[in-house]
Amino acid sequence: MSLRLGPWVLAGLALTTALAAYVVRLPCRLVSWAEPENFRRLCYSDFPTLYASRGMSEGRFPYLDPTALLEYPVLQTVVASATGVLAHGLAGGAPLHVAQGIYFDLNAVLLAAVWVGVVLTTARLAARPAPAVLLALAPAVAVTAFINWDLWPVLCTLLALLAFRRARWVLGGVALGIGAAFKLFPFFVLGAVVVLALRRREAGPALRTAAGTVGAWAAVNLPAALADPQQWSWFWRFSGDRGAGFSSVWHWFNEVAAPRLGVPLLSAEGITVLALGGFAAGCALVLVLGLRARAEPSLEQLAFLVLAAFVLTNKVYSPQFLLWLVPLLVLARPRVGEFVVWQLVEVFHWAAVFTWLGHLVVAAEGLGTAADVYFTAVVLHTLVLGWLVLQVARDVLHGRRPGAAPAAAAEEPDARGQRAVPAQPAGQDGPAAHDGPVAHEAPAGRAAAGRAGDPAGHDERPAPWTPGGSRP
Repeated sequence: MSLRLGPWVLAGLALTTALAAYVVRLPCRLVSWAEPENFRRLCYSDFPTLYASRGMSEGRFPYLDPTALLEYPVLQTVVASATGVLAHGLAGGAPLHVAQGIYFDLNAVLLAAVWVGVVLTTARLAARPAPAVLLALAPAVAVTAFINWDLWPVLCTLLALLAFRRARWVLGGVALGIGAAFKLFPFFVLGAVVVLALRRREAGPALRTAAGTVGAWAAVNLPAALADPQQWSWFWRFSGDRGAGFSSVWHWFNEVAAPRLGVPLLSAEGITVLALGGFAAGCALVLVLGLRARAEPSLEQLAFLVLAAFVLTNKVYSPQFLLWLVPLLVLARPRVGEFVVWQLVEVFHWAAVFTWLGHLVVAAEGLGTAADVYFTAVVLHTLVLGWLVLQVARDVLHGRRPGAAPAAAAEEPDARGQRAVPAQPAGQDGPAAHDGPVAHEAPAGRAAAGRAGDPAGHDERPAPWTPGGSRP
């Protein structure tokens, strides 16, 4: 008999990790957010730094005040600035450190609620409780969740996957579009839908998803671009002009490999070209893999591979980027040992990068040792993530896929009278059993049953695909 954990238990586990994330920041919250102490105490967060340096401490709001610029997409700018205005009002004439603390607290509370949503949505997508528990207690999440606002688009991505499970392609696309208005990476999940559409030679799901994604993104971005073109374009100009970010492979090359090899450093323009080319090559490999796989891969597997390709090739890598991948990995390959090793490596990288920065900003004694540890951590976290990519790619190639989530009852009919078929636990046969990336009405005469007795919870049968009732 499988263990069942209710949503309140999972929410409690998630809040425990959120509390740990807050405790990690307490030294800065109670004493000072200033450099280099915030690095050395391992309590750095973008929230108080941006609050003090982007006009929010003066109550300014981008898109309403032309002197306020924030280098983020529209919705992330809105969330950051709205909480900034609120913190400014609550702080009154309090010292800056007090106002920064209020701002941090506001965003921490919101992100804790978002994190609970991430865990509960993952539980709906998983076949067993283990993936959701792994996610809820992930140690690397505890140290990175409150660095930036990345959990908002993570939740949007998972809600999109849940919508795809129910064959709600437009709704899933809308969720991706809203997520991309927070941060760009949810847009790339559309590529996973395209791969499955090409494999099944059915364009409907991809077209509906793309329409929802572009439509939602445009609905958010067009008014902002018209209201304040300078602020709207600032994110794109900032991203295009920046060079190799800390912990990226390109930063490692410029700081470690190039000097030792005696070759020229990569310019910002060159890195942009290489990063885009590397990501394009990675997407092409995912496409080939998805088309040549022995059995149809799950949407979560393909989404993990696409986003991991972006993380590995992008010219910027921030410690919180792992938040994009954690839910997808526990859904694509829920292996406890592998997950724990990856998490510990990412915690090590987080500690190494901020310790190094703490030495770097003041050229403190021991900088050389801190740099050696840091660049070792960069290599280690890159290799471990690359190894996880290879494992998921091997699963895809050999037709191994995780089970789908059980559903309590059939979905209500949609506007056309179509009814989605709920997924059932792996190993339960029947006309409604299904373990693919989507669960909806099966064509007549085609069973969607999972394979009973598979200890890994995998199924090599493709899932039925009847988007929008395009088949009887």
